[in-house]
Amino acid sequence: MFTFVMSARSKSSVGSCIPELLGLNSFRRRSQNHSTTDDFSSSKTAWPVSLIESIFFPEFKKKCHVTAPEFKVVETISKGAFGKVYKVEDDLGKEYAMKILSKAQIITDNAIKQVKDEVMIQSMCGHHPFIVDCPFFWQSKKQLFIVSTFVPGGELLHLWNKYGPFPEDVIRVLVAEIALGLDFLHNAGVIYRDLKLENILLDSDGHVQIIDFGLAKWLKHGARTSTICGTLQYMAPEILRMQPYTHSVDWWSLGVIFFALLHGSLPFDDSEVSMSPEYEPIEVPQIGAHCSPAAKDLLSRLLTTDPEKRLHSLLRLQGVSFYHKFSFKSVQEKKVSPLELLKSSAVPRVLITNQATFSMLSDVGVKPKSM
Repeated sequence: MFTFVMSARSKSSVGSCIPELLGLNSFRRRSQNHSTTDDFSSSKTAWPVSLIESIFFPEFKKKCHVTAPEFKVVETISKGAFGKVYKVEDDLGKEYAMKILSKAQIITDNAIKQVKDEVMIQSMCGHHPFIVDCPFFWQSKKQLFIVSTFVPGGELLHLWNKYGPFPEDVIRVLVAEIALGLDFLHNAGVIYRDLKLENILLDSDGHVQIIDFGLAKWLKHGARTSTICGTLQYMAPEILRMQPYTHSVDWWSLGVIFFALLHGSLPFDDSEVSMSPEYEPIEVPQIGAHCSPAAKDLLSRLLTTDPEKRLHSLLRLQGVSFYHKFSFKSVQEKKVSPLELLKSSAVPRVLITNQATFSMLSDVGVKPKSM
């Protein structure tokens, strides 16, 4: 039998090598050279951004392939609760609407999730032909930047103030475009909650662009929410009663717009609307004889106080008599220009007023100046 015999010297030399082989000697040397404070400092992880930047992640990135200095401010468009909206141009002269929001104000108003939802909903749904696109958004240390496609035609409210009430042929196209946008949002799991004349812009041909998703929220189709928000005159009765509600509230708001376009005024005044669990909506004003029975029928379906009985889908809208033999596909493809229809069949209110004044002055023997 083979026996390995190790001398005392061999034992000593091998034993002295073990700590070196295991790296223990170098560990001891490093330990002797570092204090407790140094060890604590080396264990800390460097955080790349400040807290006020991190709370807006991941929706608002710190860096974007475009930055604010690349845009030239043309004019101020509007002012909101968190900042201003500017018309801007890029280096190639393409126009955009840039919203610059104050982080401090957003945090103070506890609206961080609201702003995050707004930009994600708009960026994910903006490819729809009747929803304004949002190609760029980012943040700096103190501000958020949201850049949307600029819509040159202005608000539907301004056109309505100029021409309203509109002919039914024009209303049929405008309401269909809004409904197509709403239906897309609802199927995407979004409730809009602020549909009104001011939040519908028109492009150069008069086609609808739904804007301002500040009150929009992710909500599965058929689910309910209970946040009280919106514009008072456009709020559905269930919101005013402070009850849980569904996507059906957006169709009520569409009914308010439909009434306004038909009648020339909103159906409910601020003084007639209140927020209370006992709220009972007043009766919807009667539409004049100039409106068709089909238009009155659709209005009654949209402005139904019971959300379960209210018209609340594109499929049902396509089946009403007001849209008999109407091509929603042509509307989706923007083959019909609402602005061209309007200009060919409507007279601006200001012109009507001037003509009435001309007639009145002529009757009393006063020769008016040429118009």
